Amino acid sequence: MLVSGSKSDRGLLRENNEDSFYVNDKLGVYVLADGMGGHDGGEIASNIVVETLGKNISLSLQHQQEDDIEHIVSKALYEANEEIILLKKEHIELMNMGTTVVLSVFFDDIAYYSHLGDSRAYLYNKEEDKLLQLTTDDSLVMEMVKRGKLRKDQLRTHHLRNIVTRYLGTNDLALHDIRHCDFGKGDCILLCSDGLTSMINERDILAILHASIPMGPQYACDRLVYEANNNGGHDNITVIVIQNK
Repeated sequence: MLVSGSKSDRGLLRENNEDSFYVNDKLGVYVLADGMGGHDGGEIASNIVVETLGKNISLSLQHQQEDDIEHIVSKALYEANEEIILLKKEHIELMNMGTTVVLSVFFDDIAYYSHLGDSRAYLYNKEEDKLLQLTTDDSLVMEMVKRGKLRKDQLRTHHLRNIVTRYLGTNDLALHDIRHCDFGKGDCILLCSDGLTSMINERDILAILHASIPMGPQYACDRLVYEANNNGGHDNITVIVIQNK
């Protein structure tokens, strides 16, 4: 049985919240998006994505089998991208809008996931008390790390960390493969925007999950957001924690 918690917070410095999320425990569909672009464009883009992906994936899953999940997710991502592009063509003031996305779809004890940008998915393995980053950021600084021009421990503080190299809202969309991992009893999947990971390192995220999960996924979400704000809250913060009960 899936049990989830979720929380989205404006943070301490931003005037509005450009993050959005979708949760469907019954069908096991979870989507998180971190928008970008002026004139409220980021907020609009992230809302379009979570509503489109959440609705389309949920509807499709009611009539399909496990073998179709990769096709369902890919198709929904392309459709969400087209919706953003169409709106950008109709409203010139929104021409710079786009959004990152990270999502997870569950089937039995398997978690399927995909992303674009620097919103992340993590697996918390309860038995081993380990946190595994499932996604690799599509960002300029990550490209610098891969080329040996930047150390990984410099990612969180680098002045170019917010520049993403893949996102929804582009004419040349290139999707990652839909990946999956085992999802054992007591394990958790954490989906989060970079407003969390830029404020809290992975060691502290692990410690918070370890201490909070016994009280439930919602308590864990509340603690994560609280700590991100306590460390400065420089960006919007959104988290979803899904637990396999």
